[in-house]
Amino acid sequence: MKKTILILLGAFTALFSLESFELGKRRDGTDPGHTGSPGDSLKTCIVCHGGVKEWQPNWITSNIPETGFEPGKTYTITATNTNPGYNIFGFQVSPQDKEGKLLGEIILTNTNETKLVGNNKYITYTSFGVDGQNSKSWSFDWKAPDASVNEVTFYGAFNSNMDGHKFSDKTTVSNLRVFKQGFTSIAEKVSTFSEWKFYRSFGSNQINISGLTTESGDLTITMYTLEGKQIWGKSALVQTGANHFTENIELATSGIYLFTLSLNGKQLSKKVYIP
Repeated sequence: MKKTILILLGAFTALFSLESFELGKRRDGTDPGHTGSPGDSLKTCIVCHGGVKEWQPNWITSNIPETGFEPGKTYTITATNTNPGYNIFGFQVSPQDKEGKLLGEIILTNTNETKLVGNNKYITYTSFGVDGQNSKSWSFDWKAPDASVNEVTFYGAFNSNMDGHKFSDKTTVSNLRVFKQGFTSIAEKVSTFSEWKFYRSFGSNQINISGLTTESGDLTITMYTLEGKQIWGKSALVQTGANHFTENIELATSGIYLFTLSLNGKQLSKKVYIP
């Protein structure tokens, strides 16, 4: 009996030491490649912390104007983790294309609370940048890429904790999509695309896509999850006027999806609930 107790005590001590080591390690930033982006194989904080991830819009914001970013110009990006009742916060953000390539340059503006990892591809927290009450924000600068890049997505994963143990952790993902100045704007969206609708035919996997274009050309339609994973796409030659497509798209779950239309350098993105 005594031997059994000693064995159990030793196992508990080893487990506690391992967990304490991991907590200490994670308190000073996270390893590269956990933003939830397609290029990061959708990996997030749950790889280490467990649980499930939730989606929240607008946790990544910027001072980039609605008209788009200028190549080579520097802007301020802010990542905010908000969870009432929590007091320990972490994050990782990276500006990427859909293949995972770093776009632009991340520039630290607060070296006390943030740092770069993964050959400067990712920004994450330091041990001095985790404490907060209900929320925590981190800001950094971003130098926009050259004129060959038309769009950039800032992918981010966030983790919240209230007692120092991973069992109470909460993981959230968010992203910010921005476009080059002149590539897309509100005026271009309105003039090129109008009355576009996306809906499922009742009792089937058929997704109906329809709308008007004021230009002809090669139209690309892409469908993503809110985490940025592409689940369907097609290209079709369209003429000016009405367009309609009926596609058989099998979805794992109902929910909100992002549809993107691209035509002659103009782009429209729309979030749609598919039941």
